[in-house]
Amino acid sequence: MKNRKKEGQSGKALAIASVIGVAAVAATVFAAYRSTVNRLIPTGTSGGESTWVFSSSSSDVPVHNNVSGVPIESSKPSDKPKSSSSSGASEPAEEVNKPVKSVEIGNIIPVTGEVSHPFSGGELVKSETLGVWKTHDGCDILCDLGTDVRSMSEGTVKEIKDDPLWGVYVIVEQSNGLEVHYCGLAKELNVKAGQQVNQGEIIGKTGETNQCEILQQPHLHLGVKSGSEWVDPISVVDKVI
Repeated sequence: MKNRKKEGQSGKALAIASVIGVAAVAATVFAAYRSTVNRLIPTGTSGGESTWVFSSSSSDVPVHNNVSGVPIESSKPSDKPKSSSSSGASEPAEEVNKPVKSVEIGNIIPVTGEVSHPFSGGELVKSETLGVWKTHDGCDILCDLGTDVRSMSEGTVKEIKDDPLWGVYVIVEQSNGLEVHYCGLAKELNVKAGQQVNQGEIIGKTGETNQCEILQQPHLHLGVKSGSEWVDPISVVDKVI
């Protein structure tokens, strides 16, 4: 009898303990639920239903998550210099000694007239005088004998030659990088080697010294080089005298 009584009392104690444990768990869950609900704030409605987000003002939300391996951004001001304003950063510094381009200085036509034989651009053309096929590395501008020949741009007289075929010709090394050959001039020139010339300054007059084109009408044979390449003289002319 005594053993049965003890067993009954033990069973009641276990039942009471179980009830107390369940109640404690329920209280804990309810408290967590209330804490979560208190942190929710409405942000608006979507399709008739309210939208909720967690409030960041709750004291149980840490400012930083100290996860290993992930650095925390410092609130201290950066030591790096701040960039200048967008307008200042995008505008490059003014170039003081930028290279001069031929378009900026400009080139004039040395004589006024019709181009009878244009620049061949490396193609072979038949010479009326020599009767052979050859490139025509300049252009022939028709003009009367004795016509003033003017410098296309400012520069220095690099060389003066009296060639058996091309006759008397003057080479001017221009400030804009072009090298200009004035061929078939009269022997009496207005310039000498090493002389500085201005744009439009008279170099000499057209003559009959150009033997390789002597059967053509009177003209100036004009050749222009850019670096080591012959270019079409008319393509660099931007002003007509």
